[in-house]
Amino acid sequence: MEDHTPVDLVFLWHHHQPDYRAPRDGVALLPWVRLHATKDYLDMARRLERHPGLHAAFNFVPSLLDQIEDAALGAPDLLFDRLARDPASMAGQDREELIARLRIAPRWAFERWPAYAELSRAPDPSIDDAVLIGLETFFLLAWLDPSFHGEREAAAANAAQPRPSLAQRDALLALHHRLIGEVIGAYRALAEHGQIELSISPYDHPILPLLIDTRHALRARSDAVLPREPFIAPEDAEAQVRRAIERHSRAFGGTPRGMWPSEGSVSPEVAAIAARCGVRWMASDEGVLWRSLPAGNRDREALYRPWNFATAGGEVAMLFRDHELSDRIGFVYQHWGAGEAVADLIDRLRRIGREHAGSVPPLVSIILDGENCWEHYPEDGGPFLDALYDALDRSADIRTRTPSQAIAERTLETLPALHTGSWIDGDFHIWVGSHEKNRAWELVGLTRRALVDSGATRSSHPAAWEALEAAEGSDWFWWFGDDHFTPERSTFDRLFREHLQAALERAGISIPGELRLPVGRDGQRGSASDPIGLITPVIDGRESSFYEWHEAGCVERGAGGSMHRGAGRARRLFYGFDAEALYLRLDFDGPIPDVIDIEFLAPHAGRVRVSGLAPGAARVDRIDAEGGTGPLEGARAAGDRVIEVALPLASLSIRPGDEVGFMLHVLEHGRPVESLPDDGAVRLRLRGGAFEGGSWSA
Repeated sequence: MEDHTPVDLVFLWHHHQPDYRAPRDGVALLPWVRLHATKDYLDMARRLERHPGLHAAFNFVPSLLDQIEDAALGAPDLLFDRLARDPASMAGQDREELIARLRIAPRWAFERWPAYAELSRAPDPSIDDAVLIGLETFFLLAWLDPSFHGEREAAAANAAQPRPSLAQRDALLALHHRLIGEVIGAYRALAEHGQIELSISPYDHPILPLLIDTRHALRARSDAVLPREPFIAPEDAEAQVRRAIERHSRAFGGTPRGMWPSEGSVSPEVAAIAARCGVRWMASDEGVLWRSLPAGNRDREALYRPWNFATAGGEVAMLFRDHELSDRIGFVYQHWGAGEAVADLIDRLRRIGREHAGSVPPLVSIILDGENCWEHYPEDGGPFLDALYDALDRSADIRTRTPSQAIAERTLETLPALHTGSWIDGDFHIWVGSHEKNRAWELVGLTRRALVDSGATRSSHPAAWEALEAAEGSDWFWWFGDDHFTPERSTFDRLFREHLQAALERAGISIPGELRLPVGRDGQRGSASDPIGLITPVIDGRESSFYEWHEAGCVERGAGGSMHRGAGRARRLFYGFDAEALYLRLDFDGPIPDVIDIEFLAPHAGRVRVSGLAPGAARVDRIDAEGGTGPLEGARAAGDRVIEVALPLASLSIRPGDEVGFMLHVLEHGRPVESLPDDGAVRLRLRGGAFEGGSWSA
């Protein structure tokens, strides 16, 4: 058996959702807490529990704990309250909105149940009460992790498809409710057994450096455009941390030692607050580490160990995540087979061990979102996670540790400085800098000043300050501006302003008109746009004329989902069609790649490979289910300054009236490294081969 250099590995899975509850009546306007609880949170604990020799850390945002507990107690939820109704009583807008929501599910669910995909495409008028029950049941099954499909209620509903009974739907609702009630207890039990460490984020997931002073964004990016009036509230930042510690202790029965500050956002002031509050370790991204060290000390050895940072409030240990390995789980391995992905990760960990020169094993920190990425994996990521945990169980040279264990086993060097930045590009442009984001900060500042000027304090009006702190959360700023697209844009805008309105109402202060006007440009799609006409471009790898792609649709990196990955080479995807072919164009930052894959999701699953681009001798092949290739008849491609591709509709067996869905993958050494759109697919319906507005979406 080959000997390997020991490696210590920390997993930190971050669980986070914004506060979706309308502050006036407590109704959850969006269902994602309940849906992720049954699809992600509980099974993440259960899967690790089956490997008692492994250790990991899980990070819970306290406002998420509030919502999980509320859901377990049966608090009102707009979607689930509609789901519980007799379809015969559903009409008008309620029924339309319910049907629209039922069509949203992870991709693997539509692949598992073709009947669900078919029902989800059915026009609303054809969905009678019996069909609606079937659609509801498929939706509830889709938002259960597959490991729970063996539960009695799920198995019965699945067996009865596509015509389940109302009683079977109601039994599924009860199963959802029961599983939600098991989430917090499952993690508490693992922590009490010492298998996991539980850590916190600030209570409402604010970006702490900006909460302390929005002008601190200039430290990371000198050209940042800031709000007209700076927002300066270090006491709010400390309150968010102290409230988080107290809430965590009530939920889990112990004081947290560590903190994943929201979006890995740190600064010297944040470290001082954490130390004052008793936080013993924090984590951020390697990009922050590189900007914290002198240029001559920025080597990989520095990444694979914890550091000590001294502040006026005390010392705090710092871990920095391996950005590439974290992103491979978050964005890349979803396109691979589970065995191949796990082998690649294990190989990379062992390579780190081989290249490490220190006497103490390198400490590799993999930190990422523990919920959103799994819906892009087959079977919700279960095969990947099970294979990963099995491999780690068998790997004597790779030892999983909790952050506190790893820190206690090492002598820490002192970090000379701490950069003010986040895990995304080492700065804060996602949360401040655009007109909408800055406007949102100004509204938070306006509301806070009104509270202070009125004499309302945290002790005299705690509910008012809690509402303000909910509006300080990062998610509202994430969705404002053009960085990310969501169809729920108007709901996020509404919730943000309602939290601010509630802060004033609870202090007896009249609401100014500014808080009644939407912050965002409702209805716009950020950096994605639809086609406005037919196109027939010249396939030569160049932009031959301005008008060649002028009427095409366009998706730019960052448009299309809640996940955010690091900047990639693929910058922009243009797409359009005429009566004969589907046309695609990819723009890149830097040289074009040798190979791209076009993955079709509808009307038929399939894959097309475009290769030989860099040499200029491009070929387009169809890849069959066994991995064999053959030329796609009539297809053309060219790569020069851009990549242009023409795919004959007939060769793809696409007919008028078909719905087409696809995404593109950039390959290096035969493996996908990035995709467009970032988090979803381009979808269109061809109506008689002619262009009609509204046929496309991404």
